[in-house]
This record gives sequence, structure tokens and C-alpha cells, in this order.
Amino acid sequence: MTKRPKISSYFSDNQYKLEKKLFQEEALGYLGHKLMVSNQNDYQVCSHTHDRYTIFNHGSEINLVSNICPHRQAKLLTGSGNKKNISCKLHCWTFSNKGELKGTPHFKEDVDVKLELLPTYEWNGLLFKNRAPVCDLKESGVDKLINFDNYIYDSTESEEYNFNWKTFVEIYLENYHVFSMHPGLKHFVSPSDLEWSFGNDFSIQKVGIGKDLNRSGSEIYKNWQKAVQDEHKDIPLRYGAIWVFMYPNIMIEWYPNILVISTIHPTSAQTCINHVEFYYPKDLYEKNPDYFTKEKAAYMETAVEDNEACLLLQEGRRSLYLNGDEMHGPIEPFLEAGVKHFYDYLDEKLS
Repeated sequence: MTKRPKISSYFSDNQYKLEKKLFQEEALGYLGHKLMVSNQNDYQVCSHTHDRYTIFNHGSEINLVSNICPHRQAKLLTGSGNKKNISCKLHCWTFSNKGELKGTPHFKEDVDVKLELLPTYEWNGLLFKNRAPVCDLKESGVDKLINFDNYIYDSTESEEYNFNWKTFVEIYLENYHVFSMHPGLKHFVSPSDLEWSFGNDFSIQKVGIGKDLNRSGSEIYKNWQKAVQDEHKDIPLRYGAIWVFMYPNIMIEWYPNILVISTIHPTSAQTCINHVEFYYPKDLYEKNPDYFTKEKAAYMETAVEDNEACLLLQEGRRSLYLNGDEMHGPIEPFLEAGVKHFYDYLDEKLS
């Protein structure tokens, strides 16, 4: 019998603190993809850590370097770039990009400090702070599609939401709502043509391509489906989407010629933020950038609809919470199988 999260867990500050502890102690700690720092001395500040750390390419390895000056705790770097040395703007203390102290102008005492340097753990090019996930993509039959070879990192979009982070995950892990909430997506994919894979660290949804891509549910998806048909007219597609979820908060998504990595982070009991990274095959991007413009438009349209779905859940649960009521319905065993697996994970880790 699957144990559901209590209604209060979507609103309780104490539960929020407990779940934040889960993120800190049990989570994989996703940082970014190595494509973000493809050249030696490239860096990328990790927004996932509230800019606490920076990924640095040190040639033979990619490390995590503290982004806080140990002198007066000023933030050192923003965004991305290429640097051999890091200089604090506030007092000009300077460090190598491996954290060794190189200079402290106008400071008269000897100083023995350095920036914290940590290793990263790599899995399929993804970099983690705590450990790599245990997930064999070949065993699940998606290794040739969830593959970043010859891809480039394009950009990151961040969106703040006014609902509990678990609500976002629940919507991500079920296909039931696609029929009613996604007029565009439901024609691009076949929501009932669904294959599941599960492991301790993950769940995977493989969703079949739509049966008739000449039929569309929105103008934005009409443009995207036409682009897909033009690009794949000689190569039939089996899937329209593959959604990999790494517990507790990492999503790796495949669409034709697109890879997306997103991570959902709680910011309070009733708010969260999602960081979404877009990766494209280099050759196709240089040849036909419009393909990716149309895909991103479709992706964002679906994201707006998912936000609406999440708010429906949040508002209904808020009503129950304020009235002191507890209510839980059945879980559809096929279309909502991922939700059950997620609840089981939470019960194991939080009980």
C-alpha cells in the first residue's frame, strides 16, 4: 500500500526543513553538464547552489571551487567564462582557479587560506557534487537517445513557481493529465503509448510519437511538428519524448534532436524554482537554428500548462489544509505509475 504525503506536507515549514535536509544529505547534487565548461579554464557558476560553487575545467578533471572569498565572504564570480585566476572585486584578493592564494594587496599579515576545492562525480557528462546515480541507460533501452556526444550547451532558463516542489514532480511523473491539460503535446506524443522503467535512483517514461503529426492542438505545436516531420521524413520516429527522473529532483528529457536537463528546488514550503538547460546537436544547430526555436516555444507552452495543472493541485490542497481535512484518491496504476514510485521513495527517505 503506497503511503501518500500528508496534505500538511505541502504547506508545513517543519516539513520543508525536513525535505531540505533530504536534498542536502541524500540528493545526488546535480551541478551542470561538462559541456558547460568544454575548454580548459572554462567556468560556470552553479545557480543550483545559490552561486555557492563554481564548476572549473582543470584540463584532466572538472572540479568544484568555492565561489565565496574567505576574507570577507564576498561572491567572486558570476555567470560563465574562462579564467586562470580568480580575483575578488571587493579587496582584490587573488586565487588560482584551483583555489590557491596568490595575492592579498595591502594586507600586512601573513595569510594561510584557500578556496575550497571539491571533486565532481560524472555520469553521462552530467556532474554531481555528492555521487553519481545508479542508472544503466542501456538496460532501459535509451542509451542511444540520452547521449550528449556532439551536442552543445545552449542556455539555461529559470522559472519560479508558487506551489510545493512535490507537486511539480507529481505532474512530471504522470501522463494522465496530458489528455486534458496539453492540447499541443497530446497530439505530438501518444500519451497511452507509454513504457516505464524503474530503479532505486530513477524512473523513466518512454512516450510514443503522435500517430498523425499533421494534426496539431496549437499553432506553436503545429510549427514544431512540421519541423520534426521535415527533419525526420526519411527516419521514422518511435518516441516523441523520453522523460528520465533522478530522485529527488533531476529531470533529463529527450525530444527529437533535443536534450534538456532541469532541476526543481524547494525555496519554501509553498514555492520552488526550476532551472532548465537546453542542449542541441552542434551540426544541426548550425545548419537549422530555427528547428530549436520552434522546439523551445513548444516546450515553454507545455511548461505554462504544467504550471496551471500544479496550481490546481496546490489550491485544492490548500483548501483541505485550511479546513484541517485529509483526502487522497486512487493512483491510476499505468498512467500514474511514476507518482506511486515517487511516493514510495519519499516514504522510505522521510519516515
